[in-house]
Amino acid sequence: MPCTKLGVGRVMLQTSSLQDLIDLAKEPSSDKRRELMRKLTDVFLDSAPDYSDAERDHFGAILGRVANDMDAAVRRQLAKQFANVPSAPHNLIQRLAADEEFSVAKDVLLKSTVLRDDDLIAIARHSAQDKLEVIAARHSVSEAVSEAIVEHGDDQVVVKLVQNTGAALSRSTIRRVVERSETSDVLQAPLITRADVPPDMLQDMFSFVSSELRTKITQKLDSLPPEVIEKAFAAAAREFAGEVRQVKDADRKAMVYVAEMARRKLLNEALLHQLLRNNQVTEFIHAFARLGEIDVKTAARIVNACNAEGVAVVCRATRFDRSTFAAIAFFLEERANDTQKGMHNILELYDKVTPEAAQRVMRFWRVRKEASDTPVAKAS
Repeated sequence: MPCTKLGVGRVMLQTSSLQDLIDLAKEPSSDKRRELMRKLTDVFLDSAPDYSDAERDHFGAILGRVANDMDAAVRRQLAKQFANVPSAPHNLIQRLAADEEFSVAKDVLLKSTVLRDDDLIAIARHSAQDKLEVIAARHSVSEAVSEAIVEHGDDQVVVKLVQNTGAALSRSTIRRVVERSETSDVLQAPLITRADVPPDMLQDMFSFVSSELRTKITQKLDSLPPEVIEKAFAAAAREFAGEVRQVKDADRKAMVYVAEMARRKLLNEALLHQLLRNNQVTEFIHAFARLGEIDVKTAARIVNACNAEGVAVVCRATRFDRSTFAAIAFFLEERANDTQKGMHNILELYDKVTPEAAQRVMRFWRVRKEASDTPVAKAS
């Protein structure tokens, strides 16, 4: 056999070092076993890229077995040594990543390229949040791993993932985070600043985020090429059609009421005022959605978020009377326990929304409305 680097390593292990390693393995003391692990590590790292997969597995099994009997400080040092080694034994890296001591696992979870997607997904499904947060911060995170992190991670973990430019998120995963952000404010700003969030989902967020974040959404959408917007609208239309039955089934009683008002030609702005006075919020949401030609889900988001700016958009685009806007906005201010703005400021908000801006926002919301007018929805 040629005297390659691998050959030299094997000769070392088979001759002068072999007897030493055997002798060390027989010693029960932790100091001797620590020395055994150090020598095994040195032998492996001296020729790491040249070992076969089977040889790596042997090294990994031995090192893992020895390390298992050592304290956390020793295992932590071993993890640091192997975290940046691309040819490290897979079984050893798996063992270190699964270590119950977070201080041992974190280096390989963050840095090791030996870990495969199925390894990371399994850890995401069964580990504590601190491990998920480290995985979310890896230099590269695949769509499959990101999906598992969003499914099992808390908000802090998901924020870390969304902020990671090296993390790939599928459209369905982004949609899931957007929906989650409706009740989790900490997710909203990171989502809005992330480059690959589709325009239709940004516009979706417009209905429930703060005024400051709505401004950022508007600025971001203004900077996008028209073809990107069009592609997003097409994708959104396909998705919204699948949501319709769930929305319809949830509010069947209110739907029947609004349909009856429409049949009797009583579905108008006066009815909105009446529903507000009677605090019939669910019926108001359906009536507002129908008159504004938007979907119920968006209308509910606007109302539940007490989003007076969203109300202004619908009212301006639908040409509601200013008094109708004022009544709705004031009702939402009361729901939010914020009556400091006063009627003058509320009307200023209405005047601030230009018809052009209102129509652009409404275009997206009406994509959802068109989906709700499909035969599937009418069957309910």
